[in-house]
Amino acid sequence: MEKKYDLMVFGEPMIQYAIENGDVSTAELKNPSVGGSDIFVAATVAAHGFSSGLYSVIGKDPYENLIRSSLEKHKINMEYCSSAVGFNGIEIVCDKDNDRREFFYNRPAAFEDADAVCPRVNKELIEDCKMIYASSAFTLSSPNARSLVFESFHHAHYNGVSVAFDPNIRLHRHQLPQLRETIWMLLPFIDIFSITAASGEMQAIFGKENPVDVMYDLLEKDVQYAIIRNGGESVICGYKDERTRKNAPPKFVDVNKLENGYFSYSGAVFNGAFCSAILNEATPAEAAEYAARCATQKCRLGNTLDKFISAGNK
Repeated sequence: MEKKYDLMVFGEPMIQYAIENGDVSTAELKNPSVGGSDIFVAATVAAHGFSSGLYSVIGKDPYENLIRSSLEKHKINMEYCSSAVGFNGIEIVCDKDNDRREFFYNRPAAFEDADAVCPRVNKELIEDCKMIYASSAFTLSSPNARSLVFESFHHAHYNGVSVAFDPNIRLHRHQLPQLRETIWMLLPFIDIFSITAASGEMQAIFGKENPVDVMYDLLEKDVQYAIIRNGGESVICGYKDERTRKNAPPKFVDVNKLENGYFSYSGAVFNGAFCSAILNEATPAEAAEYAARCATQKCRLGNTLDKFISAGNK
C-alpha cells in the first residue's frame, strides 16, 4: 500500500545563531536561521527527494513565521505542526569548543501543554509512514514529548513501520539516569540505532567503552542496524542479514577527518542520509559509506541549513 510519508520526524525546530568566529560570551547574535538536529534530519531526507514531515508544536512567538517559511522552503511537510502559546527554543552554535558546541536557551514551553501535543499516538499517521525518527534532544524536552515518542515507537514497531533513533548523548545537557532510562525504554522498538562514540558516554550508558562491543549488544537486542559514529574518524555499521537474521560482518567506514570544520549537526546529516539510502533500498554498508560522505561535506560547508542544502547536497 502506498504511504504518504517516507519519513516522519518527531522533533522541535530551534532558532539558531551560528557563530563562526569569536567567543559565545562576546559574539553579536545576528542573522537568525532555523536549525536543530531533528530539522537537519528532516531536511536532509527531503533534499534526497523523499516525502519528509515534522510532528511538532511551534511556539507563537516572533520567530514563528521564520520557522514555518524555512520548513516550507526545505520541503518539510507541516501538516502535523500545530501552534501553541509558548516560546521556540534558541540555540547558539559555536564549534570553538567541540565538546560543548551547542548552547540552548528558552527551552520550548509549548510541549508542556498537554492539549497542544496530543497525548495519544496518532495511529493513522504512523501507519501512513514508511519510517519514523526521533532523538533524545526532543524526547527529553518534556514528559509529554517522552510519552509521545514511546507510544509512537511502540505502535510503529508492531505495525511494520521502521523506527530510527539517535540518543544524541550529551551528559552535560541531560541527566544520566533519565537518559539511560529513556534509551532502554525505547530500545525494544528501534530498527536503526545511531550513536556517537563520545569518550566516557558509551561507558556511562552501556557499561562498555569498545564501540564494537556496544554494536553487538545492540544487535543482540534485535536492533536491525547499529551504527557507531566514532568522533569523525570512522563509522561502524553492524546489521543483521535479512535472509538468515544473524549478525553480518560489520562494515567499517574510514572518514576523512577534518582538523577544522563546522561539526555541529554532522551527526544529524549522517542520520538523514543513512535513512534516505535505506529508503532507496541501499545495502547497510552502502548507506553507511554514503552517509559518512554527506556528513563530511556538511562539516566543510557551514552550520546553517541553507548553506548545506542550497549547495546541492543530495
